[in-house]
Amino acid sequence: MCVSYYDKKIGRRDKVLDSTSNVKVIHNGSTTPSEQSINYSVHTPLRLVMIARFSPQKDQETLIKAVTKLPKDSYKLTFVGDGETLQTNKELVSKYGLNHNIKFVGFKDDISDELINNDVYILSTHYEGLPISIIEAMSYGLPIIASDIGGNNELIKNKENGFLVHNVEELAKSLLFLVDCKIK
Repeated sequence: MCVSYYDKKIGRRDKVLDSTSNVKVIHNGSTTPSEQSINYSVHTPLRLVMIARFSPQKDQETLIKAVTKLPKDSYKLTFVGDGETLQTNKELVSKYGLNHNIKFVGFKDDISDELINNDVYILSTHYEGLPISIIEAMSYGLPIIASDIGGNNELIKNKENGFLVHNVEELAKSLLFLVDCKIK
């Protein structure tokens, strides 16, 4: 079993699976939050969240660089998670003078409050199979901005239910679009 068609393709490419393998794709899932848990309001400034361990794979640095292109009064960004690149990312936030815009809340077992109290979910990453974090954020009705890699495009249809991005500039452009929509 594979969690995405992307993983199935990689398995065949790397000869872990062959054409005679009986392979099924079963996408990840998550529990559905109660209707009362979903916050349909949009905050001023716009609240952004990324929930992921801090590692080179997850690439929080790209998101930090993208938000430098936004007006400082237009957003607040929360990072949830811990890991090997946490300190490097905190230093980058300080370097750009974004300590008032970006907070680091550490690892959390229960992320429901973060999904309830934020407006946009972002996953800037170098590779994924089929991220549960995006599935969970979608179940709370959050718009998604994610790197166009792995199985992300099996969840997100670009400009329909979110944005798929390839670099800092596209990520910043998607964020600016959502900030502008909120203001109007």
